[in-house]
Amino acid sequence: MSGVRTRIANVAKISSGKRPPLIEKEKTAQCVVPVIGGGGPSGFTLEANESAGVLITGRVGTLGKLHVATEACWPSDNALIIKPASDEIDRSFLRYALSEVIASATGLNRGAANPLLTQKDLGQLEIAFFPFAEQREIAAILGALDDKIEVNRKASATLEEMARALYRSWFVDFDPVWARLEGRQPAHMDAATAALFPDSFDDDGLPVGWKTAPYLDLVEIISGGTPKTTVDEYWNGDIPWYSVVDAPAAGQVFVHSTEKNISQLGFGNSAVKLVPRGTTIISARGTVGKIAMAGGDMVFNQSCYGLRGKLPETDAFVYFATERGVEQLQSMAHGSVFATITRKTFQGLDLAKPPIKLLKAYDASASVWLDRIHAFGLESRTLATLRDTLLPRLMSGELRVGEARELVEEVA
Repeated sequence: MSGVRTRIANVAKISSGKRPPLIEKEKTAQCVVPVIGGGGPSGFTLEANESAGVLITGRVGTLGKLHVATEACWPSDNALIIKPASDEIDRSFLRYALSEVIASATGLNRGAANPLLTQKDLGQLEIAFFPFAEQREIAAILGALDDKIEVNRKASATLEEMARALYRSWFVDFDPVWARLEGRQPAHMDAATAALFPDSFDDDGLPVGWKTAPYLDLVEIISGGTPKTTVDEYWNGDIPWYSVVDAPAAGQVFVHSTEKNISQLGFGNSAVKLVPRGTTIISARGTVGKIAMAGGDMVFNQSCYGLRGKLPETDAFVYFATERGVEQLQSMAHGSVFATITRKTFQGLDLAKPPIKLLKAYDASASVWLDRIHAFGLESRTLATLRDTLLPRLMSGELRVGEARELVEEVA
């Protein structure tokens, strides 16, 4: 099987997005429809003007990335919209064909201060093209891998929500304490764990024996750093270097790989500090308050902090306590975006501090779910690598559909 090369304009319709009538950074009661630009989701608006599955790439600003809308959306005015030109073009195939070449769109930039890609220039890019039946076969093979990645994503999001709900139940709403106070057995809990909770509250509203403690009584703050970017030998090594661009998608928790790595030489000649798997990392400047959990040993830049529990076996507690702390900071800022997080910011946060046995009981439960999320993330990385390996070989005709199908059936 071998296709031909053809210009995008021959097989697709390209149009520009529009400025939405209203845009909010976060979802509101009215604004629930995602706005998607060249860099991906950028906010929410009132109504959709494109359906799920539409292909979007950058027109102004961020170029060379392809986004597939997972739901009805509004492509912004800094985006280009790409749709099949006829029923003889499979939309899923078009997506994969575009993804093979879209990065080269950065070389078509016509902008000066701000990158710019025109509809005409994008249309001149060449992609692989096959008869309709073969398009669908290729899309089905690559789509099977993406379907499995999506199953993992949804499972991870569910598991994260379970861990979050348990944190809120135990340490925010005190559900087990209320249950014991009312003479009920706490739900979904064995007798030994239930016995760790008191059956009454103190005058301060906390469970008896608990106290309000500064966040920093429980958490150690670790500063980040950046090796000199002018020294090539400090970069492209085997040590992941985290920045906010590496933050995992909602519900995925762990960061397994980073856009940039540093070398041992860079590590030894900078202020970076290596943190182990399970460390919470929070962005402190720029995009403030994004949190992730290290999926393995890594370092991070000076715009982030690493957060480690001062007590062993409290990784999950620290992660969700930090998430809760960010919510409190946003509430104190009356919903506006706070500009930066410093060590002093953490000094203003308080937590309900339960006995150590309860902290460890929570982590024992939540870590089971987090371990599964970690495993799903690693599997999805493997699947994505296989997809990205098969893609150019299928598009060039080097690999036959049947051979590719066998490889995919082994893993998906």
